[in-house]
Amino acid sequence: MMKLKALVGAVVMALMTACGPLEESSVDEGAQASTLSPEELEKLQSSIPVPDAEMLQALQTACGTTPEGACVAAGYGACTGWSAVVDCGAISACDPDDLTCKQRVCNPERPGDCEWYTRGTQYQARNQYRVCSNPVGQTCTEYIQTSRYICGCGGNGIPF
Repeated sequence: MMKLKALVGAVVMALMTACGPLEESSVDEGAQASTLSPEELEKLQSSIPVPDAEMLQALQTACGTTPEGACVAAGYGACTGWSAVVDCGAISACDPDDLTCKQRVCNPERPGDCEWYTRGTQYQARNQYRVCSNPVGQTCTEYIQTSRYICGCGGNGIPF
């Protein structure tokens, strides 16, 4: 696996060297659009490494912190598509009073006599990521963070 990473790095360096030196005046810190030709942009995007199992494990262990758009705003204009959604970090403790997960319970002997009860809610952070590259071959990873809820960890037994 290390040989593959070294090969990808060498290819990226060769592509960047073939493009010639980058003049200081041509770098715009806030650039959001690439000034590369479509062919150069395609070469650059194809040189961005595909995440391996190690990177996916790291994404599941800890949620990414670079927010969506930060890499592009910093001049990394060539980006891959967004990854699939990956659960990350630990699941929250159960909140028995959270109204997100609720259940309506009716008295079978008296139709219409119903009350709502909480079922308990936990939250799981989730990430999507993409890798962006700048004209000199450096990469930056940015994330979209969301969360999902999990119902049924135990309500408080008190109707609301």
